[in-house]
Amino acid sequence: MKRLIPGALFGAVCFLAGYMVNPRAGVVAQSQTTQANAATPGPPATRAVNGKGLYYSIDEIKRRFPPADAHGDFPPGDPGATNHLAWAPQYRLTLMRRQYFDPPRKDPNTGEMEHYVGSEMHENKTQIYVLVSGTGQVALGGSPAIERQSPDGQHAGGPLTGASYYRVKAGDFVVIPPYTWHQAQPDPGQTLTYGMCHIETRNQIP
Repeated sequence: MKRLIPGALFGAVCFLAGYMVNPRAGVVAQSQTTQANAATPGPPATRAVNGKGLYYSIDEIKRRFPPADAHGDFPPGDPGATNHLAWAPQYRLTLMRRQYFDPPRKDPNTGEMEHYVGSEMHENKTQIYVLVSGTGQVALGGSPAIERQSPDGQHAGGPLTGASYYRVKAGDFVVIPPYTWHQAQPDPGQTLTYGMCHIETRNQIP
């Protein structure tokens, strides 16, 4: 019963957040590029179907998505640091893993050497994390010295200045509204694994 509680809480949070983001409200004109990028938020096989519920046990999640090693390498054939569990036009439910890189690697967006994936900010998305395993901290707010922006309102950067830092562990929740810079920073030797409810707030994905 205890292992069902985090899943139930996470599902409730996603439902309430999706309900508050009315898909019929305030449709804003977007460029054709933005619409094309937003039209495929996940693989077809993971598209949520109305009337058909989904269940993922914590044991299954840990078995399917083991932590990375100290060099940031996942098992052979692993899809990488992210994997979609389910998606619909208004949201995505994704399993994320952020590992501590030892030695540090060069950030592809800024060229800086970092022990973790760089910071991010989304103009049109809300994200809600529920920590599954690992220890570290999450940086929220502030801004990076170097950033790159894509046409669909996605921003990528390096280390954040002026952010608030929160120690996180399994069972913790993190809410990241639009225009909030954020970065997951696992402890040395750790992989932060978390479920992410990724909510579209532009309300225009078909």
